[in-house]
Amino acid sequence: MILLAALPLVVRNEYYLHLFIVAGIFAIAVVGLDLIVGYVGQLSLAHAAFFALGAYTSGLLFVRVKWSMWLGLPAAAIFTGFIAFALGSVILRTRGHRFIIITVVFAELMKLVAMNWVDVTRGFMGLPGLEVPALHLPGVGAIDIAAKERFYYVVLVGAIVAFLACRMIVRSSIGRKFVLIRENEPLAESLGISAFRYSMIAFVAGAALAGAAGSLYAHYVGFISPDLFNFSYVTIMLIMVILGGKGTLVGPIIGAIIFTFLPELLREASSWRMIIFATTLIVATLFMPQGIVFPLIEHLLPARWRKRDAGTA
Repeated sequence: MILLAALPLVVRNEYYLHLFIVAGIFAIAVVGLDLIVGYVGQLSLAHAAFFALGAYTSGLLFVRVKWSMWLGLPAAAIFTGFIAFALGSVILRTRGHRFIIITVVFAELMKLVAMNWVDVTRGFMGLPGLEVPALHLPGVGAIDIAAKERFYYVVLVGAIVAFLACRMIVRSSIGRKFVLIRENEPLAESLGISAFRYSMIAFVAGAALAGAAGSLYAHYVGFISPDLFNFSYVTIMLIMVILGGKGTLVGPIIGAIIFTFLPELLREASSWRMIIFATTLIVATLFMPQGIVFPLIEHLLPARWRKRDAGTA
C-alpha cells in the first residue's frame, strides 16, 4: 500500500502513470469478472459489454443532464447491475456453450444499439468532451483531480474498494457456496444451494463493478465510442483473470497490471510485437496453467499462510 500510494512521486513519466491508471481501471473490472469466472465457474463473454454500458451510462448522463462523474459512476454501476439481473434471469439457468453463446450475442446486440441509436449515442461519432470533475472536500474546498497524478489516487481508491468488497463476498458463506457450485453443481443443488441464485449474485456484482470501471474510463479518456464493445476488450479481460490466477482476486489485479504494460512495452519490437505477445501467452498458459499467483504463493509465502491465501481458489 505504501508503494502504491507513493507511485506518483516515484513515476514521473506521465505515459507510465497513464498505464498504471488504465491498469487500475481494468483491475476494478476484472475482480468483478473473477467472481463469475473464477469462483462460480461460468465463462461470461458479456463483461466488456457491461464495461462499455457503464461508460455510456455515465457519458450520456454527463452530456444530456450534466451529471458529474460522482453521480454518473454509481448510476452506471446500478444500471449495469440491473441489466445483468435482467439478462441473468434468462441465461443463468443455462450452462456450457449455450451460456457462452448467449453472452456473445448480448455483447454484439449492445454494440449494434450503440452504433445505430444515433439520436442518443451519436453512433460512430461517439461522445466527446467527457470531463473529470473537481473533488469537493469539507474544509478544503474544490480539488482539481484531472491531472494524472491526482486521478491515479481516485482509481487506486476505487480498486481497493472493489477488491475489499469482493474479498468480503468470497470469504463469506456466499463465497463458499460459489466454490461448491463451481466444483460440483449437482451436489450443491442436493444440499439446497440454488446455483441460479448464487450465480446471479456473482453475475450482478461483477457487472456493477464493470459498469463503475467503465464510468472511470469514460471520464478519464474523455471520449467513448462503440469500439468499447469490441471483442478484444473481453479477450484481454479474460487473459488478465485466467493468466493472473482465476479464483484468487489478487491474481486478476496482477494480471491487469502485467497485461496492460506488456503490449505497450513491446511496441519497440514493431512488427514482432504481437508475435512476442502471443508467444508469451502460449508459454504462460502451458507452464503456469493455474496462473501467475499460484507459483508465487507456493514459493514465496510461508507454508502456514498458503492454505489461507489459496484455499478458496
